[in-house]
Amino acid sequence: MKKFLIGFFLVFTSLTFLGCQLKKELPTGDNVGSFSSYDQLSEYLSQFYQYDNNQYYAFNALTGDDLAVPESATDEKTSGVNFDSETRDHSTTNNQVDGVQESDTIMTDGYYIYILSGEKFFMIDAETLDIIYTYEFLEGYINGMYLHNDKVVLLGSYYYVVESEEPNYKESEDDLTSDYGYDSMYPYLYYNYHYGSKIVVLDVSNVESITVSRELIFDSTYITDSRMIDGYLYLIMNNYSIQYYYNEESFIPKYMDSVVSDELIKLPAGRIFFMPNDGESFSYLMLVSFDVTNDDPASVKAYLGSTYQIYMSANNLYTIVYKYDYIEETQSYTHKTLIMRFAIEDNELSYKAMGTISGSPLNQFSMDEYEGVFRVAVTDYVYEEYNFTINNTLYLMDATTDDEMTVISKLENLGKPGERIYAVRFTQDTAYVVTFVNTDPLYKLDLSNPEEPVILGEHYEDGVSDYLHVIKDNLMIGVGRQAETSVQAWTNFVGVKVALYDTTGDVPVNLETYLVEGEYSYSRVTYDHKSFMYFTPEDADFTYIAIPVSVYHDNYYRYSQKLYVFKVFHSGDLELVAELQHMDSIDQYFDSIEKSVMIENYIYTMSYSQIQVFDMNDNFKYLDKVIINQSYYRDYAYVEEPISSELID
Repeated sequence: MKKFLIGFFLVFTSLTFLGCQLKKELPTGDNVGSFSSYDQLSEYLSQFYQYDNNQYYAFNALTGDDLAVPESATDEKTSGVNFDSETRDHSTTNNQVDGVQESDTIMTDGYYIYILSGEKFFMIDAETLDIIYTYEFLEGYINGMYLHNDKVVLLGSYYYVVESEEPNYKESEDDLTSDYGYDSMYPYLYYNYHYGSKIVVLDVSNVESITVSRELIFDSTYITDSRMIDGYLYLIMNNYSIQYYYNEESFIPKYMDSVVSDELIKLPAGRIFFMPNDGESFSYLMLVSFDVTNDDPASVKAYLGSTYQIYMSANNLYTIVYKYDYIEETQSYTHKTLIMRFAIEDNELSYKAMGTISGSPLNQFSMDEYEGVFRVAVTDYVYEEYNFTINNTLYLMDATTDDEMTVISKLENLGKPGERIYAVRFTQDTAYVVTFVNTDPLYKLDLSNPEEPVILGEHYEDGVSDYLHVIKDNLMIGVGRQAETSVQAWTNFVGVKVALYDTTGDVPVNLETYLVEGEYSYSRVTYDHKSFMYFTPEDADFTYIAIPVSVYHDNYYRYSQKLYVFKVFHSGDLELVAELQHMDSIDQYFDSIEKSVMIENYIYTMSYSQIQVFDMNDNFKYLDKVIINQSYYRDYAYVEEPISSELID
């Protein structure tokens, strides 16, 4: 043991010395250290890997504060659809932050509908349902898209496998021979798997001649998320090429920007940066930004780190890394979140500060920035020996300082014992937090004084809301699940719940609840907020919302699915106006409605296989459809009326 400690001390001392040397040699830039050469990058990475057989394998000898990090520095079919007006009112993507656009799989500009389905992109005339244009990723998938003026940006991934043979000949008696005793050749197939991210920009200004105006490829990366602000696309990607090992030929991130080169090029060493990270393994956090309307080269940076999820405001990007540590003395685990803030400067993302809190956020809606304060609601699981406790906390952090994001204040002990956070929504000085075990406490919080956040009121009801959406200043919709408690005190979900709340006072008031009953029922809105469609027609006193709901029956053997369309009257009423479906006499899995858009008085429903259009002014009469993909298999027995529903006052 003593020898091990001495050896570790010597290694640690040498690495600390190396870190100090790197601190002296690195140029300044981007508020973190950048690399001056590929050799310097390789030398730094070699601290955390063991060299064997021309590869460097991660051994994770150093963690947390032991990392040697340099000092901060700089760096013709008639569908029956008829539009009366030239300008067409329409729904938009469900974005979390005003002015910060998120990618989606269905969009409209009022004249065309833009659809992603698997590896294909479709541009469809909203009036005739003619497919105007199709684009296909032949070796990959399209995961999201943006629409900005006359540009459509497709985000996807690519992959392909290259096979090669390396024969092994018998050269001695010790070598393998065939069962027949004569020399033989044993071929070995080697599979080289190539993957990465691909971005395609389409110019749709002339529908008669749509062209690819730009293409970007990022080798060995996955897109974690993206945002668009005023035509600038921001990509947040993880490059795992050095996570477990690297070789001397492939430790440098590579990318292609067609306005610069038609081939992959190495990212310059000066665009690769140190940053605080999880301390357990290395990846590259790739941050890219470019203007989709011109041919200026993209800004590409790589940081030694990674991210699991993000939140982005009009001024900052926040990336999240989780960290779990075991404390042997107390036989307990710590559950922490590292938050990195990147400021938008001249349309580029530059690292500014890091903060650490206990617990982790549920999703992007658990985070928010308002007037220089970053707010994040987390659930912390504290494991000690064979027991664990759950703590829910709202942190308010300074989002204006460099180097460190300090905690201004925190509001602890949200929820009853054993409850975790299920939904969060911020709106300026107010936050709404849902915790749940058996009943659903909906908390309203006052954040007007960042140094003293307070709970204004609590509303309790059966079930839980998984997604909260503000309709107007005093109206909010909750989409979630109805629950019942069994004799054994187990919580069973028994239906989909759509609740309308009046949030005028300190305590939210449930005005109406609509239940879609059915065992195992769920709505994809609970995990994909883009499935929640809302649209307020011009001068209307109501807002349409549309929610897909799926119901399984008979131990998952029978299945049905519909799109529920509601009117939320601004006076405080909730009215179901339509139940739409793509089902035929034989239910097909790919006919499940995933999302929808509205143009004037028409609603377009999207499934994997087709687009259908209904006239909202004529009792949601079915008008027409267009097939975009064929359904190749059938899954579940069709049920004519499997769903029972009721409106509860």
